[in-house]
Amino acid sequence: METREYVTLLHGAWSKWDRIKRLVYRELGVRNTEELIRRFVDVESCRPLDVETLASALRKFVEPADPGAFATPFFDPRYPCELLRYPAYGDVLYPPLMLYWSREFNANERPAVAVVGTRRCSSWGRKTARELGRALASRGYAVVTGLAECVDAEAARGALDAGGIVVGVRPWLRPLELPRESAPLAKRVVIVSERLEKPRGDVRRLYFLRNRIIAGMAKAVVVVEAREGGGTMHQIELGLRRGKPVYIMKPASEDYLPAYKAFLEKGAEEVEDIAQLLRYVQRA
Repeated sequence: METREYVTLLHGAWSKWDRIKRLVYRELGVRNTEELIRRFVDVESCRPLDVETLASALRKFVEPADPGAFATPFFDPRYPCELLRYPAYGDVLYPPLMLYWSREFNANERPAVAVVGTRRCSSWGRKTARELGRALASRGYAVVTGLAECVDAEAARGALDAGGIVVGVRPWLRPLELPRESAPLAKRVVIVSERLEKPRGDVRRLYFLRNRIIAGMAKAVVVVEAREGGGTMHQIELGLRRGKPVYIMKPASEDYLPAYKAFLEKGAEEVEDIAQLLRYVQRA
């Protein structure tokens, strides 16, 4: 079976996964999506295992469908290996079986570091995020962000200024909806999502779910500035609970100290400056 045929078959399944997954589990003798992934991919080497058996099971429940976009199934060698290795705890926050990209991209060509932070950062936060993005890109790291305002956008700009790669994780690929601050970057970054199209209804939970991709596909997560209770807190908790190295920059403003202290209590490592951070990331 050609690779394209696998892509169309898995896209057909992934687009209706909530409706068919229990049937697929029963057919394959697995209990959840995490077990399915680990049955058909060696997550240490990212090598596919007996994908035809999976395809045979899926054919009983779905028809192939062309996604009309560059897509990587979980067994594709271009699917981010770090995300596959991210423990899912059953069917709670498992890695997506399919990722959709704005253009052809191999997520394993270079290591990635996630840069996250508040949408309401200080001037120090902006400057630090941009310098951090530039420093990471200069050392060969891809920068992963959610392309939100402030910290995300500045880290992306810094990486692009250095000629680096930026991966922006969004809750859906089409239509592409970006904050005003990040919109000018759209054609310069690689956009990825687990959903091809924006679904109807309330989509707030999708922003929550994409956090696992941001934290999961990176070898480490870096927090520039954060506030308690925001999306950054969730990303950090996801990373820490799954053993992902999380580093937090010591903020210059007291406004961000409560979240900073909370992250340290949860297990994040403090870094004083970008030079120290780069040493930590290199050893991660």
